[in-house]
Amino acid sequence: LVVALDSILLLGAGSSSLRPARWPQGHPHAQVAEGFNVVNDCKPYCAAGTFHPYPVVIRLSGGTQWRKHPSFERFTQLTLTYSGARPQG
Repeated sequence: LVVALDSILLLGAGSSSLRPARWPQGHPHAQVAEGFNVVNDCKPYCAAGTFHPYPVVIRLSGGTQWRKHPSFERFTQLTLTYSGARPQG
């Protein structure tokens, strides 16, 4: 199973997104992938900032069937575990 998702935009987090390398088959109510949290440093301001990748383990949990689209699963929790440097804030 590969989840048809190649990027997750973190709402409310400014200029940050998650780029999973691949979603391997997981537990029925959780998905785990290694990837990158790509963060804009907003220096000197966000439009002119530089994006930096930080390696992370991405875990989606609390999976339930989506009522409107039963063939899709939705998750209620997202956990990031940084394996090295992490962005400020």
